Amino acid sequence: MTEASRRLHERGKRDFLQIEDIKLGDGPLAAWNRKIRADIEVRYTDGTVAYRGPIYDYVGFHGSVLILDAAEEPGGLINQGIRLGINGMAVGGKRQIIIEPDLVSGVLLIQGTRHQEGVRVRKEKLMVEATLTASCIPVLLRAIHLSSISRYLIDREVGCRNSDLPKRDPSTPIWHLY
Repeated sequence: MTEASRRLHERGKRDFLQIEDIKLGDGPLAAWNRKIRADIEVRYTDGTVAYRGPIYDYVGFHGSVLILDAAEEPGGLINQGIRLGINGMAVGGKRQIIIEPDLVSGVLLIQGTRHQEGVRVRKEKLMVEATLTASCIPVLLRAIHLSSISRYLIDREVGCRNSDLPKRDPSTPIWHLY
């Protein structure tokens, strides 16, 4: 991630989100270039529940890792506000995130296969309660064999490894991007 991109994401996190840690976790952080899982509840300001259940995301990856994998598993996160709000949480932590309409798109997450529609939300303020359940670095297997007879393309996640880095710095503001 470039420094300019980091500043842009941090500005969005600072200007369009209200974040409060309800419980600090003690596991790996939800950080850039990580696969994360969380249980969330998304409500409108009138209390109506828009979604309750698990989500996952590949944060900071491009290409098939983000697009194909997220589209093939129910709960693939699309919403930038939730993605930014979860960033910096540690596994086991619980956080309340209020997302201003500027960071609310029409689709919250993918539901079912990529041919089905996602969970849609109105473009208004959302209140999210999230509990981070996993954060790891995906181990990917990519192989290509091209010949005049056949073509193989393997692009699979074969595992996930934990890392204690990065560590949350208690002196940095909550809107810091990890």
